[in-house]
Amino acid sequence: MKSNRFWVMAFWFYLGILMTIIISAYMKILPVKNSVIPFYDTIGHFILIGIGAFLSHLALKKRAIIFFSIPIPLAAILVSLFTVTEEFLQKFSPNRTFDLVDLTADLCGIVLFTWLAQKKSLKNS
Repeated sequence: MKSNRFWVMAFWFYLGILMTIIISAYMKILPVKNSVIPFYDTIGHFILIGIGAFLSHLALKKRAIIFFSIPIPLAAILVSLFTVTEEFLQKFSPNRTFDLVDLTADLCGIVLFTWLAQKKSLKNS
């Protein structure tokens, strides 16, 4: 079996970038509104969290939890828990706002990018 060291390192590097973005948003360093690109925030949620799911799924070697005979990728569960927690914490921040559309974009990104990672890893196995 091939080593997944590359995917583990890529995941930790990306997690650092993602945490920097999240902290910057809480500190109001990131711009809140941008009229040039419509829905940039929602698209950003979809892509940024999706990439995190992609990398974590490959870093965890496609591990899954069997739930009622259905394998559910461990990475998707962990990234979803992180995402839901972070989105709900925004309710307590004066600089952030909870948005169900953002949460939906996050979860859609997790599903799509985990599926893409599954397809990629099956191809290279």
